[in-house]
Formats: sequence, structure tokens, C-alpha cells
Amino acid sequence: MKASPTREELIASLEKMVGNIDLPKNKKRFANYSKTLQFEFTDDLDYYCHIVFHEGTAKIVDGIDENAELKITTTTVMIVAISDGSQSPMRAFMSGKIKAKGSPNDLMKLQALMK
Repeated sequence: MKASPTREELIASLEKMVGNIDLPKNKKRFANYSKTLQFEFTDDLDYYCHIVFHEGTAKIVDGIDENAELKITTTTVMIVAISDGSQSPMRAFMSGKIKAKGSPNDLMKLQALMK
């Protein structure tokens, strides 16, 4: 198994995903979207963050949002692997390496950011 990424590598991977919201194919998809996605990392119990989506923008915020509409539970290694393209987000989900809670429509929408 790969060594856990540094906090900086994890944040860089999350920023890459969040940055995909600015791609032309995603601009329209997220234009009227306002939700919060909470991450829970099973291999780094000291770091929590969430992504706040608001009408075509997204930002990473440290900490826990108890009212987040969506939740992803996975490892930091998996987030980096998805970000660098070595792991398919759908395959990771289907094999149980990513657990997601929330509306299926919202989860499908988020998948567009992980490519």
C-alpha cells in the first residue's frame, strides 16, 4: 500500500478537484448548486475538511460541518490516487474504497470534478 500523502499533497489534490468546477463543461452544471460535502479520512484522524459549493464556486474549508448534505469517507491515499488519475472514482466507490452518503444525483454531479 502507498504511504499516506502529506497534508500538502492531500490539499493540492482537493484543490485540483475543486478547480475542475471552472472547466467549461462544469460551469453550467454547478451554476445553481449550493451544497456542502464533508470529508472523513480514515487514515488521518486529525484532519477534517469540507467543500462548500455555492452557485458555481467551491472552496475547501478546514473542520467539520455537521449539517453537510453530502459525506465522503475514504483514505487520503485514495483522494490523491483519484486526483492523479491512477484510480477511477467509480471503481473506488464500487469496490467500497469510497463510501458516500447523500443524494445520488448530487454524488453523480460531484463525480464530474474527480476526472
